[in-house]
Amino acid sequence: MASGIHVQIELSSADNCPVSSISENCEIESLTVNQHSTPERTEVVGELTVDHSENTEGELNMVDEVFSDDTKSVYRYTHGNDTCPCMCVPNHGCPVRDLRANSGQLILSFITPDLETLRSVVADLRESCENVTIRQLTRSSVADNGRSLLLVNRTEFTDRQYEALETAHEMGYFDSPKKSNSKEVADKMGISVATFVEHLSVAQTKLLDQILTD
Repeated sequence: MASGIHVQIELSSADNCPVSSISENCEIESLTVNQHSTPERTEVVGELTVDHSENTEGELNMVDEVFSDDTKSVYRYTHGNDTCPCMCVPNHGCPVRDLRANSGQLILSFITPDLETLRSVVADLRESCENVTIRQLTRSSVADNGRSLLLVNRTEFTDRQYEALETAHEMGYFDSPKKSNSKEVADKMGISVATFVEHLSVAQTKLLDQILTD
């Protein structure tokens, strides 16, 4: 039985990703990304589609237009920057399965073979992205009925860490599309955004340690 973990992760301030920068001011209709390897180097090759009604002047100077019709244009970009999430995640042996970008935020999904690899991916992403939030984890079924029971020890969390996790969940912070952002959840808790992000990051790490233990 396979034991992989399907991960959906959200990133903000991924300054080394052209898609993240473009999506801050342009609505991207669709997006694809793949890695292309040659004997000399490995590069990311991505394509994004933008509606003609978008005000894209000055926003697309880092990509090349490869197709255009009456309603949309398709742009292609290529780079070999290891700190871009599109490159960083596949470098761990986890191809990007889905990638979306909106208002500077990236949401990508991939399958990692184990918890150790997931931790390595998250650690590398945090080196180049301001916020790294795990939105969804799905583990391969291990029981005969396709279900596995997960037990979480509440006492492992401080009150504030658990409150951050609980409040974010209740306010739709992890929903797609989001129903609230970091500032709204932080305001609800009466703390700064930086403090909320710190509590949530620690809480998620503790949650991962429990539910992904082999």
